[in-house]
Amino acid sequence: MSQPEPEADRDYYTASEAMKRLGLSRTTFHQYVNEGLIPRLLRPGAKRGVYPKRDIDALALTMNLALRVHERIIFSRSTPGDQVEEMDIGIRCFGSEFITPLAERIAFQRKSEHTFWSLKVDGRVVGYLSLFRLPPALLDDLLTGRHIERDIRVEDVLPFTRIEPFDIYIDVLAIDPRLDPHLRSFYASLIISRIADVLLDFLANGYQIEHLYTVTATREGDNLVRKLGFQQLADKSLVPGRVAYVFPLDEAGIARLRSLSRRGIYVTRRREDSSRS
Repeated sequence: MSQPEPEADRDYYTASEAMKRLGLSRTTFHQYVNEGLIPRLLRPGAKRGVYPKRDIDALALTMNLALRVHERIIFSRSTPGDQVEEMDIGIRCFGSEFITPLAERIAFQRKSEHTFWSLKVDGRVVGYLSLFRLPPALLDDLLTGRHIERDIRVEDVLPFTRIEPFDIYIDVLAIDPRLDPHLRSFYASLIISRIADVLLDFLANGYQIEHLYTVTATREGDNLVRKLGFQQLADKSLVPGRVAYVFPLDEAGIARLRSLSRRGIYVTRRREDSSRS
């Protein structure tokens, strides 16, 4: 009698299983993994990565629409033109009352070039993400619900610097709702892996980021941030429907970020006391 499959493994494929499910050669499969097009997780204590069945099954349904256009996918800091398309996606996802006007968005990006990031396919924005460094009092107000993201002003946006520790607030991750659900899932995974690369690069270059914070307002958002490793801040969520989360960038957080990254680069924190050097 065969042994039952461990419950922890029921949600994942091995590399060979994922290759078979996607119908890819070993070379092509690992090329796509390295490019972040196929999500891979490295669980604590494991030497080999695993591949979420949910994501692999979705990719199997969208191979021609997703993996086959990988050379036409670009993730980069948003231009003013990108932000026009981002606003349209944001309005479709959340409503116009929650979307910052274009002039302010461009001003935000001028204050901190790392604020808006877009994922483009064939030159068209399919999803975007925003990162803010904010004064601690405003950050706390956003987490508790005393303010909403639309209340962020240009003067509140702080540049990312290497001089002192700081936290990052992830305002939004949005995918064009007009796309097929499987493509939306695929593009969301791509944005996550690419922004993990960006954050690892920040850490490797002396940016002393201590925490990532975000707020969700939907069950889908809750499921996503929990899956990524965010922890709920129960004492911060004072407004019904808004739930605050934190992702500490300690040693465990860095390892988790590495598992989400398309390159799997390990980054050592540079927060040690300078007296050690």
